[in-house]
Amino acid sequence: MQRLEVFQSLWAMTRRPRQGREVPLTEMMASIAQAGFDGVDIVYGDYAQADLSALLTEYDLACTITAFPNSVAALKPALEMAVALEARHLNIIGAVYPFSVEEGADTVRGWLELCAAAGMAVTIETHRDCITTDLLYTLQLMRAVPEMNLCADLSHFVVAREFKWPITPEVQQQVEMVLDRSASFQGRVASREQIQLQISFQHHREWYDQFADWWSYGFRSWKQRNPDDAILNFLCELGPREYAMTDADGEELSDRWEEALQIRDRVQGIWSRL
Repeated sequence: MQRLEVFQSLWAMTRRPRQGREVPLTEMMASIAQAGFDGVDIVYGDYAQADLSALLTEYDLACTITAFPNSVAALKPALEMAVALEARHLNIIGAVYPFSVEEGADTVRGWLELCAAAGMAVTIETHRDCITTDLLYTLQLMRAVPEMNLCADLSHFVVAREFKWPITPEVQQQVEMVLDRSASFQGRVASREQIQLQISFQHHREWYDQFADWWSYGFRSWKQRNPDDAILNFLCELGPREYAMTDADGEELSDRWEEALQIRDRVQGIWSRL
């Protein structure tokens, strides 16, 4: 039976001024496990592999690894960690900036070949300031590399292309093309001017509902494309400032942890209704 796993980003647990201090890795893992998340996303290079391995075992958490390689070869250390930690998948935010589709396709194929040889599932994340920074270029890259699976963080496209509200039919079609190629999803809500809205603020409700509709479409598409025993990964990833908006004193305007729990509950509700 297909099932949904909801992960929490370790990066999203950092720099939370309301707590007055940084939270040690052990406390992060404990909080995530106690809250009922299924696993964590780890940015390669942020923590020692040995510490991560011990804590994942102690708290019975799965993981994904996110890497920012600037070449094909640069992916290898992160791939080795992903294999060692038995990650659900390796997520690539490609720090390369090709001028042509062909150049980008060659790089993506190189990453996919490395991961295939290691037996590791891989996704290419939709993200600003990387190979997928532009929606239209990404659509062309998808056509050039049909075996490429995406990790859909739609917040970046909303900001990068300044999606108008309401969403136009043309943009909706383009987003659905991305969702139809997505093997995993990330939970952050944006508007055309802000990368991370406070979902607990009522005046942001229209964008939160729009993202929920996109996640619902993406989940349905994923279910149709995958076998009965497949696991869908959804990551809550509400980042610290400057992702999080702040007041004049540098205090974040909302509690990211509470909002991550709200997103988790909402996507679990979407999944249960499908």
